[in-house]
Amino acid sequence: MSHFQTNQKSMKLRWAMTYKAMSVIGTIHEDVTTNVLGRIGTWQWLVTFVSTSHMILAMFNQYEDIFLLEPSQVYCIIPNEFDIINSSLCLVTFENNGTQEYKCDKWYLNFLWVIWIQKTWLVFCDQKLKLLSTAIISRFGLVFGFIIYGLVSDNFGRKTAIILDALSELVLGLVITFCDSEGWFRLIVFLKSLFGSASYYIGIILTCEIASNSWRSWLSLIVICPRLFALVCKVPLANMAPNPETFSFISCFNAVLCLILLRWSPESPHWLLHNRKINVAEKLLINAAKTNNIILCSNFKIRPINHRVRLRITHWIKLQHALEEFYQRTI
Repeated sequence: MSHFQTNQKSMKLRWAMTYKAMSVIGTIHEDVTTNVLGRIGTWQWLVTFVSTSHMILAMFNQYEDIFLLEPSQVYCIIPNEFDIINSSLCLVTFENNGTQEYKCDKWYLNFLWVIWIQKTWLVFCDQKLKLLSTAIISRFGLVFGFIIYGLVSDNFGRKTAIILDALSELVLGLVITFCDSEGWFRLIVFLKSLFGSASYYIGIILTCEIASNSWRSWLSLIVICPRLFALVCKVPLANMAPNPETFSFISCFNAVLCLILLRWSPESPHWLLHNRKINVAEKLLINAAKTNNIILCSNFKIRPINHRVRLRITHWIKLQHALEEFYQRTI
């Protein structure tokens, strides 16, 4: 056997190993959702709508803005024996052998415009430094929440992260509404920001992963609109409520609505395929195709390897065989 033929065989073996590795490494075509369901359809619009409704939860989770609110229907409970000269939300000036000040420690609060409840602590009567610390605590909760939910969504799915976020908003929203303690309030603010941070970006990720290239920017813009709207109109809208407690309780209704809408929110096909849950992705795409009125063949399957890459490899192998035969003939 000549030295040239030996080199040719060793080169062929290396190329074959390279082709085999490429065929194994080659992943499912990233735009398989578009290939099956089309660029846009009812299913894509439905996912966009659900993601947008989930983004609304972020409007109720900005505790750095809550201190700009002005509670209109909160009144200090003043002892009857005082001869009141002037009163405010936190201080009462009265006449008792001279002018004296009384710091309020009890309030009546108009809850949901109907019910009057009594509270023994009010966030607006804290020192400014404590108010600032609460806003910082809220920010730290968001920072850690972004990291945690990034790991959760990558390991357990986008829908799992959205469900945890909506449940946290509901439970912690109810707790913070009726919280009557300074220490507990700050702890719940941190936990609510921590576990409610997925609403800031998971919906955008899900929308990007189901959208086609031509519609991805437009659908993402629709999903992010509630967040942009909150940055501009959050405080004026919140001031329409009589107090922050009512505002927090309204957010619980929104969380319940999101949990109901999650029935129509799918897992990301891209995440399922990336994690090799091909059977689940096939069922999801078959149901989505029915929603888009697309008829698939009865034996529809997703190929686990990028066959366009394999096709190029096959042609290249044929070319190498032809070249090898040509060299053998010339020798």
